[in-house]
Amino acid sequence: MSISIEQYLLFTSIVTLIVVSPGPNLFLLLHATPAYGRMKGFIMIMGFAAAILSHAFLALVGVGAVIAASATLFTMIKFAGAIYLIWLGVKALKGIKAPPNVPTAPTFSRKISASGMFIKGYLTNILNPKPAVFYVAAFPQFLADAEGLFFATGALLGLTHALIAVLFYGGVVLVINKATAFLERPAVSKVVKGISGTALILLGGRLLIAKAPN
Repeated sequence: MSISIEQYLLFTSIVTLIVVSPGPNLFLLLHATPAYGRMKGFIMIMGFAAAILSHAFLALVGVGAVIAASATLFTMIKFAGAIYLIWLGVKALKGIKAPPNVPTAPTFSRKISASGMFIKGYLTNILNPKPAVFYVAAFPQFLADAEGLFFATGALLGLTHALIAVLFYGGVVLVINKATAFLERPAVSKVVKGISGTALILLGGRLLIAKAPN
């Protein structure tokens, strides 16, 4: 590993702050875990991690830099990601009006496959241009002395980011799963769906107005 312990700890601190900051992943898990169950929540997290690794790989091979430098590409990805988040939010809000005889979580969980949960988690992250910009901006600082170990060091940093995401969001899923009985109460469920749906729509709206990097 061609990176100092100090630099590695700095990178770890930065990505940890990014992971724990409230964003689409958190609100998506808040909505999906009570509805589809703990295991599918974990599968969605694997989608988050895969997207993080994809952003790291694209930055390492230079595609991320092209996206960050191109206003057109940035805008295209930005709009796709924003529309996807807004669509997820609208779906969550529609769930508030579901009739009283809607099946509970065990039956409801069969309505989406494991691959569907993985893809939903992956798309939520890969369609967000901000991680790509972060990797383009951050990697040069941490890989400047990597020389021949450029890709190995970059892979280590990407894996570290993905692992932190898995550990944090895995904890979130466990906490939500413990509270599933409470979250499934009709009144509480409506509040959760309302909060998560509104948050996803607002995050999508904020992404719509995000400016391309200079």
